[in-house]
Amino acid sequence: MPAPSLSFAYRKLAGATLLSLALAWGAAPAHATPFTITGPVTTAQTLGSASGERGSIALGASLMLGGSAVAVAITGNNATLDNQGTIAQTGTGRAVRDNKGVTNLTINNGSATNAAATMRTADADVVQMNVPGSSVVLNNYGAMISANASAGGAQAVDFSVVTGANVVNNYAGGLLAASEADAVRPGANGVVNNAGTIRSTTAKAGSSDGIDGQSNSGIRIANAATGLVDGGRHGITAEQATAGTSFTLDVSNAAGGIIRGNDGGGINVDGFNARQVVTVVNHGTISGNGITGDGDGIDVDGTVDIVNTGTIRSLNAVSAPSSGLAYSEGISAGGGRIVNAGLIEGQVAAGNTNAVGRGITLAGNDLSGGLREGLYANATVVNQAGGTIRGASDSAIVGSGEASGFTITVDNRAGAAIVGGGRATAAILTKADATVIRNAGLIDGGSSGQAIRMGSGINALFIDGGNARIIGDIDGGSGGRNTMTVDAGKGNAFAYDGAISHFASIVLASGTFALQGDGAIDPAATLVLAGGTLDVGGLFDRKQTFASLVLGADSTIDFGGTTLVFDALGDIAAGARLTLTGIGDAAGTVLRFQGDLSNDANFQALLRGLAVGSLALSYGFDGVYTNIDLAAAEVPEPGSVALVLGGMGLMGALARRRRRNT
Repeated sequence: MPAPSLSFAYRKLAGATLLSLALAWGAAPAHATPFTITGPVTTAQTLGSASGERGSIALGASLMLGGSAVAVAITGNNATLDNQGTIAQTGTGRAVRDNKGVTNLTINNGSATNAAATMRTADADVVQMNVPGSSVVLNNYGAMISANASAGGAQAVDFSVVTGANVVNNYAGGLLAASEADAVRPGANGVVNNAGTIRSTTAKAGSSDGIDGQSNSGIRIANAATGLVDGGRHGITAEQATAGTSFTLDVSNAAGGIIRGNDGGGINVDGFNARQVVTVVNHGTISGNGITGDGDGIDVDGTVDIVNTGTIRSLNAVSAPSSGLAYSEGISAGGGRIVNAGLIEGQVAAGNTNAVGRGITLAGNDLSGGLREGLYANATVVNQAGGTIRGASDSAIVGSGEASGFTITVDNRAGAAIVGGGRATAAILTKADATVIRNAGLIDGGSSGQAIRMGSGINALFIDGGNARIIGDIDGGSGGRNTMTVDAGKGNAFAYDGAISHFASIVLASGTFALQGDGAIDPAATLVLAGGTLDVGGLFDRKQTFASLVLGADSTIDFGGTTLVFDALGDIAAGARLTLTGIGDAAGTVLRFQGDLSNDANFQALLRGLAVGSLALSYGFDGVYTNIDLAAAEVPEPGSVALVLGGMGLMGALARRRRRNT
């Protein structure tokens, strides 16, 4: 009989020499502890039950067996299994299993200099920890593959019941793979560090995910620059167990790293409310692709904290025509924070006419009838310089849920772009919740002619800085108390040629607000001049009507032939000056106020603060409006506003006075 390839290390006991020799040169027993395998072995092994024992399979050696037995059963604490060769279970058993609840187990498959090590199973988990209190560290440099012939849910790594420390380190070149099953299932508070490949595949449109955290909270996943997490369905998935359960998941993806769902989301996390918080820091690529359903880049039912400098993308989504449109969303979340300096976009595959590509959706869970629950928390999107949020065939950002009482904030900074691609949808579209939009970059609604369309909340739009651009109409929504503020800054201008509607007030705080071409403001808005210049010279002699005029600080109106009409006159701040420019040689009427304001204190204050240079000013009531007219003075006369005011008692008909401000 040839010398066996299995040798044993035993404690030296008195009188045991002959027994040791017999075991060393005799047939291998069915169970042994500890063990070293240096050749082919076909007998199941047990590592334990003493503490700190070690089992080894050398480079070029193998442990291969069929049937239902576990190739290596772990029964002792502080054990180490070191495979540098091959462990293969060709039947229905697992390759490695703990069924006792051992602690501090270390499993090595290969090493930094050996990527040839292999663990594989035909129809069961490769490695399973089956007791909650166990703890384990897996270091993989080689391949751990579950073929899962019966498609019964056999993972490459299954730590899903573990509540103790559980760590999966998949090094560069390492492969953790499963067919028709999840590749890796971490336990509670589990850690997955991936620099290799974690892959699940499915030919049956099954729930085969790259990493499936199940309902385990506290999982942390770090995907390195060389890492690929590739899911047959989702790349990474998990779920909040119940509405009353807190849940966290933390994912980081380095530049060059890829997290991909091939028939689902790149990251998909089911949940109920704000007790679910998913944190994602992405510098690489996260993508989803719906072949039989949704395919969002990141889909979190609860709340998120996402920082993106890479790419988050949905490639496609599919639904039955009877179910309405499918939405291919770069990100879908129930609230939280999204900070973007990269690309977030939703695309649709060529030929798919029943789906639209959307950048970001902010809403709760799906309800019957195509409705969405409201937000679970405030939602903030910060699009930083270099960032693009795009919907290829729909809105870039949508808040679509029912009223929640929370606020949606969109902060689009200088050098950033929010780009819609829908033919009938605004680049930014919100529904029932209060919305605050700050724009210092580009909001492009050119595909539909709609840039911003807010809903029934109390909404606010701020135009900040000198780089702000908006292409398409702006609709403040039906909230009734909406405000638009232009704060371009001294020496800067915001030029706009679309329609502005449904704002209770338009506030000019600084810089120049230039209405051009077809630009028009809803006449129901109050114009609040609080600094800067309103330039209406580009309206080509068209009248612009406002509900009221409020002068809060020194401001300028540049006319160029346009007349501004006001249904009323509001407050005029003490000492505030209004400078009128761009009038030309024969201006005519520049300001009209409905009603007779002859004895109105605010009108008198307005006149005292008017600065018209060397132009001649006349004012009077024509039976409908109180008009302020300007024209070139024939002979400039020195004087003060007091000269104008002295004639106000004659305002039954037109009372004219000329003045020149110095």
